Amino acid sequence: MPFRQLIQKYTPRSLRNWLRNPQKSVRYVADRLAYACGSTPEAVIAKDWKVRCHPASRHHFAVFNTDPVQAAELKAFAAHSKPGMQLLDVGAHYGFFALAALHFGGKGARVICIEASSKAAAILRANLAANGASSDVQVIEAAMGSCDGQLNMLATGPLGSDYFVVPSEKRDDVTVVKQVALTSVLASTGFQPTHVKIDVEGFEEEVIKGGEGFLRAAQPVLFLELHGDFIRRRNQNPESVVGLLRSFGYKRFFSDGLELSDADMQAVHHNCRLTCLSSKS
Repeated sequence: MPFRQLIQKYTPRSLRNWLRNPQKSVRYVADRLAYACGSTPEAVIAKDWKVRCHPASRHHFAVFNTDPVQAAELKAFAAHSKPGMQLLDVGAHYGFFALAALHFGGKGARVICIEASSKAAAILRANLAANGASSDVQVIEAAMGSCDGQLNMLATGPLGSDYFVVPSEKRDDVTVVKQVALTSVLASTGFQPTHVKIDVEGFEEEVIKGGEGFLRAAQPVLFLELHGDFIRRRNQNPESVVGLLRSFGYKRFFSDGLELSDADMQAVHHNCRLTCLSSKS
């Protein structure tokens, strides 16, 4: 058996995650100790918008002010937000876009967050509480996929800020999580999103297939982080994701304020943050 496989088999993934980057692991513990002692630092997102947050999410929030790519993503989100918006946030992580929807949507805005990682979901709930937003957001701890069931996922631990990802190969060190389909979540909650955000690290096609009926009929504004490299690692084609959306009625795809053609998306290997619009959007 190759050495890498031996390590995977006999060393718990949680321990490997901690050892991959000791500096980040120390910071991980320090952030949680700080929160336990009552620290909820302020992250400056824009001149007129600051949020209180769990120390572990301060950097993740502040980059929407300091990093040009993520600042452009937020600008696009704000441009397509509207009063009273109803956001389904798939892959919510620490809840930045849930808070953004409440900020830009104002009174009457509501959010349902789908998050597979229980540790990320705990920080998400802490961030909602720190901003008095708990009553406006429902958090569902599950992965989203093409159907209801279970999904094998990999925990990334301190190095990956508790993200969960779908493995590209069969592995023994997975965590089995609950999986829900988009349409079943809407059926059970009665929620009718005006906006959907999907950031699922290469699992985009499955999520979209699980929401086919709703996406075809309602065609909400769709914010999609397309991970072409991750999709190809799973032996799938990112072009299929775009083709599927076109078949649902999404005809225009924007990134950083510019409309992208299929050739434009191919030029960046389908690694792009898209705002997907239909004639109804």
